[in-house]
Amino acid sequence: MSRNLLILFVLSLAASVGVAQDVEVNAGKWSVTVNETSGIADIVYDGKVLINNNEAEWGVEDDRQAFSTLSDIKIEQQPLNDAFGSGTMLAVSGTAENARTTVTHTYYIYSNRDYILTDVKLTSNSELAINKIAPVRSSSTTQILDAGSNLHLSVPFDNDEWVRYETSKFGRTHRSSYEVSALFNNDSRQGFVVGSITHDMWKTGIEITTKAEDKMTSISICNGAASKAGTRDDDPHGTVRGNEVSSSKIMIGYFADWRRGMETYADLCATVHLRLPFAGAKPMGWNSWGVIQEKITRKQAVDVSDFFADSLQSVGFHTEDNVVYIGLDSYWDNFNIRDHTAFVRNCRENGQKAGIYWTPFVDWGNWADGTLPDGSKHADAWLRDSNGNPLKRTGATAFDPTHPGTQARIKRQLEQFIDWGYEYIKLDFMIHGILEGVHYDKNVYTGVQAYNVGMNYIKEIIGDKMFINLSIAPLFPAHQAHSRRIACDAYASLSNSEYTLNSTAYSWWLDHCYTYNDADNVVMKGEIEQANRVRFTSSYITGIVILGDEFTDAGDAGAKERAHLLAGNNEMVQMAYQTKAFYPVDAIEGNNSPNFFMYTVADTTYLAGLNFTGKRLKANLDFDRLGLTTGTEYVVRELWTGDEVVASETYEIIIPRSDAAVYKIYPKPIGGSVDILPYDATRCYYDAYMGEVRTKSVSHMIESYVYAIGGACVATIQGAHDAVDVKALPTGVYLYRGLDANGNSVTYKFTK
Repeated sequence: MSRNLLILFVLSLAASVGVAQDVEVNAGKWSVTVNETSGIADIVYDGKVLINNNEAEWGVEDDRQAFSTLSDIKIEQQPLNDAFGSGTMLAVSGTAENARTTVTHTYYIYSNRDYILTDVKLTSNSELAINKIAPVRSSSTTQILDAGSNLHLSVPFDNDEWVRYETSKFGRTHRSSYEVSALFNNDSRQGFVVGSITHDMWKTGIEITTKAEDKMTSISICNGAASKAGTRDDDPHGTVRGNEVSSSKIMIGYFADWRRGMETYADLCATVHLRLPFAGAKPMGWNSWGVIQEKITRKQAVDVSDFFADSLQSVGFHTEDNVVYIGLDSYWDNFNIRDHTAFVRNCRENGQKAGIYWTPFVDWGNWADGTLPDGSKHADAWLRDSNGNPLKRTGATAFDPTHPGTQARIKRQLEQFIDWGYEYIKLDFMIHGILEGVHYDKNVYTGVQAYNVGMNYIKEIIGDKMFINLSIAPLFPAHQAHSRRIACDAYASLSNSEYTLNSTAYSWWLDHCYTYNDADNVVMKGEIEQANRVRFTSSYITGIVILGDEFTDAGDAGAKERAHLLAGNNEMVQMAYQTKAFYPVDAIEGNNSPNFFMYTVADTTYLAGLNFTGKRLKANLDFDRLGLTTGTEYVVRELWTGDEVVASETYEIIIPRSDAAVYKIYPKPIGGSVDILPYDATRCYYDAYMGEVRTKSVSHMIESYVYAIGGACVATIQGAHDAVDVKALPTGVYLYRGLDANGNSVTYKFTK
């Protein structure tokens, strides 16, 4: 009897004090379970535990506090419907020991998405000082992927000093990643993708450890990352002060294809801050830093402009809206004012837009006594560390983006460029503007805050007057520029192309945040034609296409001849019009580039194969890996050579040594009676923007016929002409046949 009384006493005591329970919220495939006592959470996707015992942490440097130390834990739920999806918002809050600070860890659980979001907010009736917040932190082991070829992706903070993206096998030591990271199975493509989607305040570091083939043993996604090697910082991350301090919003996602996961991450970033609008087409053109560099003169620049007009634009190398950008890089100050206005005028007369270069946050002369437009000295506007020392990188002092003198300097120079008529600007060494330091504006605590101030100021001055391209820049923030150099300087060599494509392979998704990526200048001088083809291909499959050789009257004749051949391949140009950055077919372990990249437009798949070695590369054109349907007949056309076959299943392809091949793969037209004929890349092309088939014969065409793929003639022109208007024709595959005044025939198959 006494035993029964004891049991009743224990039960009544439990009822009176309450028993800790787990609160579970389910939405779609997601489940988040929070411990009522500690506030620690388990995150599950489709029955798979992704993060076990997730516990937020915050503080200053190593003096941090964990969520489980809080008291008065409260858990609240409410319906969620925001820009990212619909579902349930789960807020877990508690108070610190002094009862002055409330910490709220919120999970945004979407029922119709492959991701959830989370963030942490601290509020207090006294001023907070925080420089570290980790919304995601766990040391509990989970089986994150199925066993197999599992890799960790490390993403660098910027593209300075020829840094590379790196993948490493599970169980190895993984390099720190910044803003975003992924764990993925290279066979199934299944992937776990995490990253910060807001970039207003913090630099975010991601640390992950793994073991065996399939297990994640710890994860930390922490705002406040700053180091010499990782973010180029001498000072610790800035300390954010105020009665309210919030973390970045963090995405946690699980995807059938990690590549779609990276794109989803980028799309969320662009949902927070919309991409900077650009009304024009993807830029194509030239920049002086490829070969001429510091020797640039007005005559050379005009020569290049004329060469493009006479030799490249005339064979179809131009943007989809018929423009070419001719850009001056560093040493544009070799020109006087009249040189600038004359150069811009020459470009416009040639149907081109002139480009210019500047470094808004760099004092190259380290000129302390120099006077800025507002009357302040250079030294007044320098960014300094916590000990008052000027901050330098690459031998140059950083200007503080928040200082009135820096902004006056920016305003004067940009307005001068606009007044001269420049319509494209490359802004370089942008990393100087995002360094941690002591800023003039005391409401700016971090490098990211300061960078946003400076870039927003630049954006306001430029408006829609110039295309903005960033170089030596952080990945984020991304919404104040149209494009970003995807890697550091690259020139003509195979190794330069491979280095660039390492960045394309693992950050192609950045053109969901910027309008375009930039693969740097395509240089041909000093390399064989095969290496030139690799370099051209690397640019075509990355983003904007900017050539860099000395196309002056005195320039290398071989480079000019090859530019005509390679830039004049209109099928490659047409591909560039239709595509953005290609993504890898498969990743490879290490920090090199994979060999194969792909992109799909409607029913057409493009496959680029690049061989960085002196041996032939044999590989399978694998229908399954490319998403093609075995048994369906596909036309497989290699765009550099015009070679064409019909295939219905996987077969072996060979990429010649030190060379590139680009395959256009599309379903074979049913019932077609027109023979597939070689493409004459020098004499005819389809201009999708104008809706015309254009010829480039030395003499006018006197007869032109356009046939539907079934054989019916759908357009005829007699008499001298250089183009056939096909805008009225429906979408489809057509054959053009023409005869010029010299009796030469032209045959060309095109897809509208």
